[in-house]
Amino acid sequence: MESETSVLFNPAFCALLLNKASADYEKKRGESLPVTFAFLILPSALHKPTREALPGTTASSMWTWIRDQPLLLMDFAERVRTFRPLAAAGITYGLRHNALSGTPGAISAKKIKPRPRTLFPTEDWAACVKTAEFLGRWYGGTGADEATTLAHWGVRP
Repeated sequence: MESETSVLFNPAFCALLLNKASADYEKKRGESLPVTFAFLILPSALHKPTREALPGTTASSMWTWIRDQPLLLMDFAERVRTFRPLAAAGITYGLRHNALSGTPGAISAKKIKPRPRTLFPTEDWAACVKTAEFLGRWYGGTGADEATTLAHWGVRP
């Protein structure tokens, strides 16, 4: 039996999370998700303390939330570096298996098949998916450009 970690950190699951985030970003913003945001979404969605600390609604200001989470986000830039290979693998997997489409600098969600009835998601699996969708909407609603968003999160390109 596979461990939960190996399930959550595999490229197919990362591609699913990016598909969900991209779809909700596109609905909110009307354009494709900047690829740089993919590298912020996975370290947030796959990190349980971050998932649990996120606000309950996208009406909450991302910038206020970031300012109010100094301990939680103290190591965020390092987490982004650590998750970079996972994000790259998820994007590559998604593009190769038609879960994502890409243009220079952006990714878009493609329609994917529903979850097989034989797959019984764990609580963490479902929480990661829900968080990725939330983050897609949240990023889509900020109206900020990539550089400003990265700076707020304490990450450099």
